[in-house]
Amino acid sequence: MVMFFADSSTQPTMNETEYQRRVAQIDEWAKALGFELADLIEPNPADVIFHYTNSNALIGMLESGKIWATHVSRMNDSMEYEVGVELVERLVRGNMERQSRPIVERAISNLLSVDTYIACYSSEVNRLSQWREYAGLGVGYCIGFKTGEMATTDGRMPLLEKVIYREEVAEAVVVRLLDRVDEFLSKSDFGEVEVGYLLGMLEATFNIVACVVKHVGFEEEAEYRQIYQPSTSSLSLETKFRSGRHGLTPYVEFDFIDEGQLPIESITIGPCAEPDEESRTLAAILSRHDYQSVEIQQSGIPLRA
Repeated sequence: MVMFFADSSTQPTMNETEYQRRVAQIDEWAKALGFELADLIEPNPADVIFHYTNSNALIGMLESGKIWATHVSRMNDSMEYEVGVELVERLVRGNMERQSRPIVERAISNLLSVDTYIACYSSEVNRLSQWREYAGLGVGYCIGFKTGEMATTDGRMPLLEKVIYREEVAEAVVVRLLDRVDEFLSKSDFGEVEVGYLLGMLEATFNIVACVVKHVGFEEEAEYRQIYQPSTSSLSLETKFRSGRHGLTPYVEFDFIDEGQLPIESITIGPCAEPDEESRTLAAILSRHDYQSVEIQQSGIPLRA
């Protein structure tokens, strides 16, 4: 669910060996918990997920081998993140009577301060609603990405999460997280190292849940999100700026395991007037950028004049 990396600048006064031992211990615990929480959200994650886009964005991605992730404050639906934050705050405050309460209260109060960038995908290919949303007035493209080359357990790549459409699932994640933190505090000796780590992990995880919660009415989108939090990641990505729907928009560029190459399995061409010609042109562009085994498909949905 979240890979948290301890900040050595907060290291208390103790010998280096003891500090590293304690960090390694809580790292191992947090990694197991991350898998446990992810399994509550999606026990069988998709092997391929799809990114719908237009021709300009497609060309940019093929030329750079990167995909853009937008700051959470500038997502298309400006209310979406606020709704997620309100839900997480309500779920957490409804489960506050526990040993971890002092840490949890600090973490939830810092929820909005966690810097976060998001790239969006879907597990559904060739959805008319997605073509309408992302293709604009021209031809749209649905890029199929291999998830096995988009995520790592050691934090070398941004986190990949399935969007939560049911409040009961979000609640199960929050409650399990708080239960496991309580168990850790009751069974382990802890001090500044552990408390600082737990505080950062809770802030990051609460924020992630807020970022992946959507209203059940959007469930047909079957969305996945790739999430980057500079404060909790081993990655160091440069923040850039572009003009967006909501004004100046911060974004970062995601690399993948094979640097400079997108992990593309297929590209589906959206409804258009000349699908065969579009397929030939797309094949030429893919060849120019050394994508030799990408399957090109056509939507088959009739184009409306």
